[in-house]
Amino acid sequence: MGDSPTAEVVLVSLPFGVLHSPSLALGILQARLNAAGISAKCRHFTLDYAALVGYELYDRVATGFPRTTDLLGEWIFSHAIWPKSSATQKEYLAQIFAVDESSFDHAGDGATRSESAAKRLQVIERISWLAANVREFVDYAASEILSFSPKIVGFTTVFQQNLATIAVAARLRELEPSLTIVLGGANCEGPMGQQLARSFPFIDLMISGEADLVIVPLVESVLAGEDPHTTLDVRQYAESMPGFGPFMQTKLVTNLDDYVSPSFEDYFRDVKRFSDESNVMKIHLPLETSRGCWWGMTHHCTFCGLNGSTMSFRSRDPDDALREILDNALKYPEAKISFVDNILDYKYYKLLLPKLAQAGADLDLFYEIKSNVTKPQVKALKEAGVKHIQPGIESLSDQVLKIMKKGVKAIQNVQLLKWCTEYGVKVDWNFLWGFPGEDPNEYQKMALLVPSLCHLEPPARGSEIRLDRFSPNFTRSSDFGFSNVRPYKAYYDIYEGLSPEAVFNLAYFFEADGIPKKEIEEYTRNLSNAIAGWRASHAKSSLIYIELDGRVVTIDSRAMIDGKKIEVLDDLESRIFLFCDGARAASAIFREVAGDSSDHISKILDGFCEKGIMWFDGEQYLSLAVSFTTFLQSRGRVNLEAAVDKILSNANATSSVSLELITLT
Repeated sequence: MGDSPTAEVVLVSLPFGVLHSPSLALGILQARLNAAGISAKCRHFTLDYAALVGYELYDRVATGFPRTTDLLGEWIFSHAIWPKSSATQKEYLAQIFAVDESSFDHAGDGATRSESAAKRLQVIERISWLAANVREFVDYAASEILSFSPKIVGFTTVFQQNLATIAVAARLRELEPSLTIVLGGANCEGPMGQQLARSFPFIDLMISGEADLVIVPLVESVLAGEDPHTTLDVRQYAESMPGFGPFMQTKLVTNLDDYVSPSFEDYFRDVKRFSDESNVMKIHLPLETSRGCWWGMTHHCTFCGLNGSTMSFRSRDPDDALREILDNALKYPEAKISFVDNILDYKYYKLLLPKLAQAGADLDLFYEIKSNVTKPQVKALKEAGVKHIQPGIESLSDQVLKIMKKGVKAIQNVQLLKWCTEYGVKVDWNFLWGFPGEDPNEYQKMALLVPSLCHLEPPARGSEIRLDRFSPNFTRSSDFGFSNVRPYKAYYDIYEGLSPEAVFNLAYFFEADGIPKKEIEEYTRNLSNAIAGWRASHAKSSLIYIELDGRVVTIDSRAMIDGKKIEVLDDLESRIFLFCDGARAASAIFREVAGDSSDHISKILDGFCEKGIMWFDGEQYLSLAVSFTTFLQSRGRVNLEAAVDKILSNANATSSVSLELITLT
């Protein structure tokens, strides 16, 4: 980049940061610096390294291959700081790759053992080569940064970016001793940032917390040759911590009215440099409309390690958020907008989503929400362009959800899955298990429930919980039944040059003694198998209903359940079935269809549950069938009569009816 313009500040994101998304934090800081008249540039070396190692392999490592707690990306870059012997390398690689053979097998279930072994060997050889040559990339990144002739270099480090960041920062210090090197990001929060400051003294400033307000006075003080720790304009927004050297804790941004829209131009410039027809990426544009978590402020989910010092919930003015969303959608029409909010502000269902729907823009949005929403709220999400959500569904057991402090019922999770299927909203979710105090019998109940739900969005996986720093399970581990809390072994592999105490302080993922692993594996085995069946059968399963002449017709082609394919309900059955589109207590049902005996109504409800077209959780009843009319209308298909004829024809002709495979002319 010999013709690169100069910049007083260069903001850097290194591997293994997210590939398909720019750094929101760097975008915000760059926008604030540029608005203050300070020249700043962003470089996303995630793209450079992906071009070198291959986009598929990069993305897999960045998203936690083989397992998140293996820290493979960190291990690769640790070689630039602490070179490892061949024996040490082999021990680590054998440990992480010998466990889960399926992680390497992209050839499908028919792959032979020899083919799988060959794939494993190819991946190991590639990883070994990357580790052996990582120093070259460190030199390359440092050279690229220095081509801007900066006075300050700021790094963001999140999850698997620590070792690459430390390696490049150390190289910059060697090449240009006068540089001011600043680190920020989630990996710098609290004890982790304090330990980074102690272990790597060549770093000049270690920023923990939100840097929006402090960035301009901090940079101005450095450029003026002042000590930011003593500069009054800096101390207005941050506090130095005696005994921790360069560590600085920022004060919470209490009001988002002064929010500055992020700048992403440099990221898209980098994308253009490294993209071609063979690696076209779907860009996810990160925006935020709130910070913190309104639920976690009073009921911190026990496993959640987010928001260490920033739990306090703050949201933006909905009109400001609306303008930013529409501006970015117009500017980057090829990108999906993914909000980094921990939880959607409940007020936005009335104050933001309807305005997005009225804007008429063709939006593709992702949000994290709480799962106890109403059907009109799911409809509002869809109409606003929210096509993808993560609602925090981690169990379908009330007992386990209570241990998690989720504040929802299992039946609310199921009805959300049903309504999202109707409205065409994709749901990301998974099972978590291994909580001390959970009842093993709950997992047998969930395993028996799964076949009835196989027409709904399946979970990505089921897995044992880990203890994340800042989560109640970590900070109050003994209260929640855990002991002997310790970093995962991989942390000692990547930080082999540091003391055990330092490794503990740097770690984010921890394991502990709780329920014995073999015991967890035993009582979750049936559910694990059911989840696998759910994922395998979902594409060929459906359970829908149609209202014809005042009566409900159910069409059932769930692959995991034996049931009557087409059934016409009578008038009373239809009324009850439709009333239970949302979870209903028996008393409410009796009132709705007053005039019929409770025994008769109960018999109808029991019959629905026996057929698996309704679920009773012990307190409430929920119809499980998807409204075919809503399904079609939400996807812009209006020829209901033709669709009904087609699906009835298919249902009579075959044992499998998939909604998504129905093609209307």
